[in-house]
Amino acid sequence: MRNRLIAVVTLVLAASTAFAQTQAPASGYLLPPKVIVDILDAPPPPIVELSPTKDLVVLLQRASMPSIAELSQPMLRLAGLRINPRTNGQHRSGAAVYPRYTSFTIKTIADGSERKVTLPASPSLAWIGFSPDGKRFAFTQHRDNGIELWIADTATGQAKSITTAPLNAALGTPCEWVGNGGSLLCEFVPANRGAAPVEGVPTGPNIQEHRGGIAPVRTYEDLLTSAHDEALFDYYGTSQLAFVDATSGQRTPVGTPNLFMTAAPSPDGQFILVRRARHPYSWLVPYQNFAANIEVWDRQGATVKQIAQQPVADHVPNGGVLPGPRSFQWQPLAPATVVWAEALDNGDPKNKVPHRDKIMTMSAPFTAAPSEMARTEYRVGNVSWTDGGAVLMTENDRARRWTRTWVID
Repeated sequence: MRNRLIAVVTLVLAASTAFAQTQAPASGYLLPPKVIVDILDAPPPPIVELSPTKDLVVLLQRASMPSIAELSQPMLRLAGLRINPRTNGQHRSGAAVYPRYTSFTIKTIADGSERKVTLPASPSLAWIGFSPDGKRFAFTQHRDNGIELWIADTATGQAKSITTAPLNAALGTPCEWVGNGGSLLCEFVPANRGAAPVEGVPTGPNIQEHRGGIAPVRTYEDLLTSAHDEALFDYYGTSQLAFVDATSGQRTPVGTPNLFMTAAPSPDGQFILVRRARHPYSWLVPYQNFAANIEVWDRQGATVKQIAQQPVADHVPNGGVLPGPRSFQWQPLAPATVVWAEALDNGDPKNKVPHRDKIMTMSAPFTAAPSEMARTEYRVGNVSWTDGGAVLMTENDRARRWTRTWVID
């Protein structure tokens, strides 16, 4: 039996070698039969984006998989990210990157009519975001040396480049619409930032010290490993905020460059909710868990209110959260009201308390003390609003794996 098995394996190997010798070119990649290539290269179903007015959708066509040319681009593994230094965006091999689209089709829901969107040559399209009135949508075009902002008209399908200044998409979505849709708030690569840091000769050993205490930490990949990594993360992660006129493309800078984890305009467009990383960085967790300042800025970039200073999240219990304020967002139906959750159990699910969290709010001009909107028996999962003004508040009981949602007037 053993001899027969060896003979079969030998036959298979011989056949494979003969097939490779007869089918493979002199150099390059070996390809399977055409029927398999056709299956793997078959375009997947389009992704559908519904407009805010719910009268049309945009069909986003994409390739089945990234090309070898895309995957062979240079890559920096920094703070849980994979950054392409040529584009200052996320590398195609990263798990959290947006899909790349090859074409857009606008489809009217009422009659099913379709119109193609005029696109740049060699389209490599990523993020798409509708204006609040649904008349336009913005998207990004990835070039070999940078990322451009484009805007398309939903009525005609005509699209144009709004600004040639390169966007900074290293940390995710580079733009958000402002107010009624006349402009966008975008993150740009700072002008005249100079050359990227170069790793020099070490001036001493790489020392990491544990100062006592037990802290469960998950295993992450692509973390910072050196002072040079920190310098690279600062270089590629730092952005200049600017308002961009959606018609003319005129840019109005906001404040000075910083490392923005998030930057969200208020519904009335008069304020910006900023979460920015601060040193020292951790080499144990990705950048989302770095120490951060949460602030409200005005349109010129001046700090109106500092809401919280979050510590690095490398001592959070399993199933727990950071003590203090977290999960900040704008209330979508108010001109400028910040909403956040705050732990009442010090963030530890093992603590026995009548309420795990409370929901807090603070409104412009941000001079009064924050108000408490509600308390939850379990951990807050999500807070959202209906068009009628009702609050949908979800809480999760980790011990029983229960989820329940409250409707709050």
